[in-house]
Amino acid sequence: MVRCRVLAIISSLWFAVPSTLGDEPRRVIIDADTANEIDDLYAIVRALVAPEFEVEGLTSAHWSRSTEPNDTVHQSQAINEQILGRMGLLDSVPHPVGADRSMPDSETPVDSPAARLIIARAHAGGPGDKLLVVALGACTNLASALLLDPSIEEKVVFAFIDGDYKDGKWGPGIFNWKNDIHAVRAIFESGVEYVHMPARSVSVEMELAKNEVDEHLKGRGGVWDLLVERWETYPRTAGREKKTMWDIALVEALLRPDLATPVVVGAPIIHDAETVEQHPENPRRVTVFQAIDAEGMRRDFWEAIEAAIR
Repeated sequence: MVRCRVLAIISSLWFAVPSTLGDEPRRVIIDADTANEIDDLYAIVRALVAPEFEVEGLTSAHWSRSTEPNDTVHQSQAINEQILGRMGLLDSVPHPVGADRSMPDSETPVDSPAARLIIARAHAGGPGDKLLVVALGACTNLASALLLDPSIEEKVVFAFIDGDYKDGKWGPGIFNWKNDIHAVRAIFESGVEYVHMPARSVSVEMELAKNEVDEHLKGRGGVWDLLVERWETYPRTAGREKKTMWDIALVEALLRPDLATPVVVGAPIIHDAETVEQHPENPRRVTVFQAIDAEGMRRDFWEAIEAAIR
């Protein structure tokens, strides 16, 4: 296994990224609502090619906002399998399906093979070897795993993207947050180590341009052409020259802590998808990124992809 690159420690409070003490890649599960957008695919591939990560699972998430079973998770599952197949990883990276609906309340999990994988891999680590679970969509699978087996709380770090944080204040999210607000509440109300990437005010700065996608990826075959095809065929990006790559911002921040600015703050009190109460003195502390170096992330993304292609 390729040894972990030395990563800068930009804060003694920043705990989610491997430090210079780590000799092995960080154990990671990526959980994504892959079929909902195009940025999930790019972020997943970035994680899979990172020598700093040992991806122990790629799990699928829904985007329904419904407590009734629905097909959205299976759409994500199909694209996850496409990605792994194009990369020759279908037999080596576990890829169980996730919850097919959102949680009915903050105390009732939705059991799924994805939640069970998170539990199993959480228990597989030794002291000081927490599993990092990165949610790029609704965090149903993460919260459900925690509720199904509370003993994993000390064995995982959860990272999630959406709900806003600006000028020292929390705000509601745009999409992932609303797709299962009960799962968000369950995580904030737990004691699990938690890392948050705001969408509306922070990760919105991370963009890629179609011309650079073509320059780096088009005609390269395999998963590289899949990324191009997704941009060109997905209705909301077909014909667009630029695209906000929300999810890449979170993956890059975890891989390259020098490209993001984290702060440890009190968790908010979440009443519902639109109502967030500020609680700066809350003893429940969480890490939130208050800024990113979007240009640095863009350069690092393409350097890593080119290295993987070579």
